[in-house]
Amino acid sequence: MLIGTMSTVYVHVGLPKTGTTHLQDRLWVNRDAALDRADLLYPGVTMEDHFHAAAHLQPERYLAWATPDRAGAWPRMVAQMKAWPGKSVISHELYANAKDRHIARLLDDLSFADEVHVVLTVRDLARQLPSVWQENVKNQRPASFDDFLASVARYPHADPLTDGFAEEPFWEYQDYPAIVERWSKVLPPERIHIVTVPASGTATDGDCLWERFLAVLDVDPAALPNVGRRDNSSLSAAQTEFLRRLNSRLQPKDVDWWRYEWIVKRRFIGDALRNTGSGKPLGLTADQRVWAAQQSAPMIAAIAEGGYSVTGTLDDLRVDPSVDVSEAPPPTGDEAMEAGLDALAYWIKTMPNPQERPALTTRARDVARRAKRRAVGLRDRLQG
Repeated sequence: MLIGTMSTVYVHVGLPKTGTTHLQDRLWVNRDAALDRADLLYPGVTMEDHFHAAAHLQPERYLAWATPDRAGAWPRMVAQMKAWPGKSVISHELYANAKDRHIARLLDDLSFADEVHVVLTVRDLARQLPSVWQENVKNQRPASFDDFLASVARYPHADPLTDGFAEEPFWEYQDYPAIVERWSKVLPPERIHIVTVPASGTATDGDCLWERFLAVLDVDPAALPNVGRRDNSSLSAAQTEFLRRLNSRLQPKDVDWWRYEWIVKRRFIGDALRNTGSGKPLGLTADQRVWAAQQSAPMIAAIAEGGYSVTGTLDDLRVDPSVDVSEAPPPTGDEAMEAGLDALAYWIKTMPNPQERPALTTRARDVARRAKRRAVGLRDRLQG
């Protein structure tokens, strides 16, 4: 290790739907520049290593993902960080619901570091609620937004593992005071960082969030100039409603998840819905915004009282009770149908043929068949 350097690990735990895909993608495409110019290691052999590492921290929660063939991702990342004398950052939103025993295990694995910091990216509830619901819809869930909100309202404390996921586990990942409280048992407040997502309309291109995140890592954004390519942008309200209705016909008893993920999530959503329509995402009604503001106030106060390091401003987390004009009201059935038809038409037009250039023999047979049909038709007309 170089004299005067200090090994520091930053653990970015999400929250989900707070620009995590954007940040992780930019970290990955800048990983070489980060090493050379910023003394920063973003470990992993593949980008997915961060996902598998987080899943294996809680195998009881993520049993389907914590497979033996991916168990080596985290040990490899730890070995890379041990060998690096400077700063390292790991990032995945599956860390957000880590319990005390998981945090203790993680910190034990990171005991080689001189310091460990935890970073939470946090966004206001008015944007989080419809965004999480939309993500659910993209993952085969058929619940309406009203049903989703009702479940969120009545289910603030239960354990989804114990209760069998009978309700929406929104707060498991979004109750940021509870998440911070768990980490504060083992880390001092100055090593717990809250990065607020800029308020709606102030930084649409994500650069402000990126700059705030890098400020926590003490990295100059100019040193990491590459822009990522992954896209997790929102669907319009009408597109989401069409997909939700489609999901009612594509439940797990009808379509296995692997098939849904490949055909619907990657192809239909990724190729068709994202390339058709430019409508606004669903927003909250006036009454829903009042409820979200009431839920937010004590959460923001808990962070303010905790003495944690805040990058940005806690005002970004406050919910304005007035309706946000940048968001859409619930769509009509006709609007949802039009959005779906647009996507289907685009998909059909752009989907590659099974064989781009049919074999000449096949094309010759088709020509012969058409000629024969025309000849038979002409004969029948002459005889008639």
